[in-house]
Amino acid sequence: MEELLSINIRIAGRNYPLSVLPEDEETAREAGRLVNERFLEEKNKKKKRDDVDILAVIAVMNTVRWLEARTEKAVLQEKITQRINRLDELIDSTLTT
Repeated sequence: MEELLSINIRIAGRNYPLSVLPEDEETAREAGRLVNERFLEEKNKKKKRDDVDILAVIAVMNTVRWLEARTEKAVLQEKITQRINRLDELIDSTLTT
């Protein structure tokens, strides 16, 4: 089993310790950076909002994007499968004639 790395991600002025696989370190750090950037953008727009509220909205919006991407991926995979099957049928019909 691969050894986990302990890293800290800073979001909204707080450090959050994470344990990640070495190959996921860069991605985790980038994700933390992006969340923090988004937090700062939202904080500047709505100065009276609570930090937790801002982070909750960011979490929901990121999850919405993730769900949309997952759906798009499934649709694309289905289209690719259909095209491969159609190509396979064409090849089979050409070889058998």
